[in-house]
Amino acid sequence: MNNKQKHKINYRDSGVNIEKADALINSIKSKHKKNDKNVISGIGGFSSLYRIDKKIKNPVIVSGTDGVGTKLKIANRLNIHKYIGQDLVAMCVNDVITCGAQPLFFLDYLATSKIDLNVHKDVLKSIKKACEDSEMTLIGGETAEMPGMYNTKEYDLAGFCVGIVSQKKIIDRKKIKEGDIILGINSNGFHSNGYSLINKLIEEGRLKLKTKLSNTKISSLLIKPTKLYVSIVKELMKKIEINGLAHITGGGITDNIPRVIPDELAACININSIKIPKLFKYIQNLSKIDDEEMLKTFNCGIGMVVIINEKYLSKAHNILKSKKEKYKIIGQIIKKPKKSKLIYVD
Repeated sequence: MNNKQKHKINYRDSGVNIEKADALINSIKSKHKKNDKNVISGIGGFSSLYRIDKKIKNPVIVSGTDGVGTKLKIANRLNIHKYIGQDLVAMCVNDVITCGAQPLFFLDYLATSKIDLNVHKDVLKSIKKACEDSEMTLIGGETAEMPGMYNTKEYDLAGFCVGIVSQKKIIDRKKIKEGDIILGINSNGFHSNGYSLINKLIEEGRLKLKTKLSNTKISSLLIKPTKLYVSIVKELMKKIEINGLAHITGGGITDNIPRVIPDELAACININSIKIPKLFKYIQNLSKIDDEEMLKTFNCGIGMVVIINEKYLSKAHNILKSKKEKYKIIGQIIKKPKKSKLIYVD
């Protein structure tokens, strides 16, 4: 080998800056607001250790993972990254609580071509804040700098949530009965779904980010973070019996409610009760899709579905009202008429 033709190439020369990665992790290493006594080993080690609370009888571990998807493109277009961490946490934790679990801890994975401390600090701080709002600990994660894998400013996110529930308190489809009432708790926007269609509308020039809708820029509405349902579900579970919960994500109302319905039953949804909000109608008009496709693409104003026995309706109403949570009665559980576990009626 001719040494004159070769020169030293170290890790930094290849595009990986370990010092920057360390600085990024150190920026969120400060203590959790509510010091979690069950954390034995958290951020910084090769693994994270968490002690199971002995007060929970017959504990069952619940886990969930998700990402943010093409909403990341909106964050990059607007150069606003202080909300996207909540999207990541919400997409995971809102799934985990549907079986009645209490969230315990969260791990994140951030992958990028090159660490940008200003941008990625905002992302991690947002993740940590959303974990605190969900009464769980950001216990660990991974930041991967991979030169050439992404465009300069691009990054990707994945999240992993772990919760716990006593076996006797698991919410599963067996609890749902004919006659149960279906409540829809409002979303606060698109959450983190349908953004591939939204980005296509932007690329084709049909959707302008500076356009105002009810005196609010479309850009502000698009970047609004996914709502966290941990607190309200916890409050409902304290005072009433919940037979089913469905987080309305990709696939919309049409595909997500059937996931929790027993085979012999169906959800009968009153299409008029949903009242698709103005923001969703605006996107519908731009994309020229019908109501059926809207209900399979977006949450259409309903972020979490709660299924209860009719006897708990009044109590549920009082709880939701006291917590200032807007909701609608959107349907009822019926015997399955044909193959479908969900039918829409006028």
